[in-house]
Amino acid sequence: MRKTLILGFLAVIALAMVLAGCGEAKESTTTSAAAQQPLTLKMATTFVETEAGGKIAQHFADYIKEKTEGLVTIEIYPGGTLGGPPELLDLVSSGSVDMVPLGHPPLADKLPLLNFPMWAPGSPQAAVDYFNELVFDNPETAPLIQAEAEANKVKYLGFTAGGSNVFISKTPFQKLSDLVGKKFGAGGSIPAFEALGYTVVQMFPPDGYENLSRGVVDATQMGFVPTVNLRWYEPAKYYMFDGTYAAGNPWTINLASWAKLTPEVQQIFLDAAKDAEAYSLELDKTETEAAIAMLKENGVTVGELSAEDKANWYQLLFEASAKDCLDRAARLGITDKMITVLKAAAAKTGVTWAPPAQ
Repeated sequence: MRKTLILGFLAVIALAMVLAGCGEAKESTTTSAAAQQPLTLKMATTFVETEAGGKIAQHFADYIKEKTEGLVTIEIYPGGTLGGPPELLDLVSSGSVDMVPLGHPPLADKLPLLNFPMWAPGSPQAAVDYFNELVFDNPETAPLIQAEAEANKVKYLGFTAGGSNVFISKTPFQKLSDLVGKKFGAGGSIPAFEALGYTVVQMFPPDGYENLSRGVVDATQMGFVPTVNLRWYEPAKYYMFDGTYAAGNPWTINLASWAKLTPEVQQIFLDAAKDAEAYSLELDKTETEAAIAMLKENGVTVGELSAEDKANWYQLLFEASAKDCLDRAARLGITDKMITVLKAAAAKTGVTWAPPAQ
């Protein structure tokens, strides 16, 4: 009898401890959730919902809602409804919106240090790693770029993949030298194309299809997926991947909005940026594979440049971009800072570069 009572007593104690433990866990979760006040943030983007950038923005917002259990939600204003690319920085800096995936190339004068050469060789992952290295990890460049962001009242959380680039032509080609003598359409990096011996005709993406169709240009170079979306493969049926990849669109949040988040939720936002990075890489891979299959079904020849041509092209591209960066830096009085960033960019991408003699 006594043994039975003792066993029963021990069982009651054990049950009480289990219940107490469950109660503590529940209380801890509730306390953690209650520490963050309910919040709805506005995100502006120039991407529409069906574009890769729009899908990535929605993925980011969904992650935040799930991980904060609905305490923090993000309202997305897509398609440039609140402003185009040049206005995005002003929108988030002023607090008119809380965050944006920032298309930074049009903002070179306001964010010159972030506008280092935007392409990297190797792979989509290498391009994202390149941005992460210079903006977050490099002990010399990260403080400079972060200080520039802070001066604009914003903070960067992470980057997404921007996809691969291609040379395309109306006539067959295997090497970059095969395009010498052709009318080559380009909207930027013109010195790099001229260094290849091309006859450059200034051209911007909205005019690409018509210019290729009418023979205003014979060949051009651009991001792969955009050329497919714009149907440039109809007048130009020869594609060669050039070995360069883009990244960017940093998740950019207003500093006052960031301060409204508890440290735990701030970490969720940083985790969301890394998750969106992985999602963007997966999405780019899927879209690229599907686009290549579609092109081949439509009689388009798809290949890639030789390793020698890829290396030569990236060297020229980096040099042209670096010169633009230095010219801008000289005008803004930040040459020393830009040289620091460019040296790190060259080291990360493996190109040979040194600043010109003063």
